[in-house]
Amino acid sequence: MQQYTHEYIKSIPHLPVYCLLYETYRQMSPSHWHDHLEIIYVLEGELQISSNENTDIYANDGHILHKDEFYIINSSKIHSTNSKGMVKAFLIQVPYMYLDNYIEDYGHVRFLECYDGEKNTKKYDRMKALLKAITRIYCKKDKGYELRLMAKMNEFLYILYTSYSHINANMEKESKQIARLKGVLQYVAQSYQEQISLKTAADIASLNQEYFCRMFKRCMGVTFLEYINLVRIDHIHEELLVTDDSITDILERNGFTNYKVFSRMFKAQFGMTPRELRRLRHYS
Repeated sequence: MQQYTHEYIKSIPHLPVYCLLYETYRQMSPSHWHDHLEIIYVLEGELQISSNENTDIYANDGHILHKDEFYIINSSKIHSTNSKGMVKAFLIQVPYMYLDNYIEDYGHVRFLECYDGEKNTKKYDRMKALLKAITRIYCKKDKGYELRLMAKMNEFLYILYTSYSHINANMEKESKQIARLKGVLQYVAQSYQEQISLKTAADIASLNQEYFCRMFKRCMGVTFLEYINLVRIDHIHEELLVTDDSITDILERNGFTNYKVFSRMFKAQFGMTPRELRRLRHYS
């Protein structure tokens, strides 16, 4: 039986960037953000990437990433991913501090995210070739591979910075707004299996409940309740693929009490029912 889920490859402690090769089947990752710069390079299949900030021309929403294409997710950029079939991708996360050491005023720098308009250019082809090389080097892990990998990585970042970056004066304000939600997202990640209190979430963000709800929807693109349910559905999806437990047990274990709401949201996300997903989990 072949099951598709995230294939985690542990990052080497002395490698300054984080790498992950993964396979997923009809997987949805709810909206989230992090300080790292993220690079997603698709090896097989198609991956939808959505972002909820559309403040400048460097932003993009609902982009479909195809095989042999890459996408850049800026630091502190809220984003989500969704795959309608099997996807194999290589993920690179470059820590904020690493970039801040080399790029002046990095906190206000934004990189181009979508490269559809750059295809067939020499710079785009070189960046793609570098990502292919980084993926191959990381997977083989030959002697001294860290040196070769970072040489390729730094060349990629050099092209990205010198050719596809600009200064965003609103970055500091935007980052502060998003940072207020960091504790809330951690709270949901830790408590999604239990009953989650709107009051507790608003208190974590130091906001009254009404303003918190408006701010959450503006920043995350969904209501707070919708976000909680999307996190639960993500975990339920995983368990449907890797266990034979009953759907009822899985829902209860992950804090979902309304089956009708779950069924509607699940089908909207994955285009099929949980039972249909299970019948297809031997996908190859």
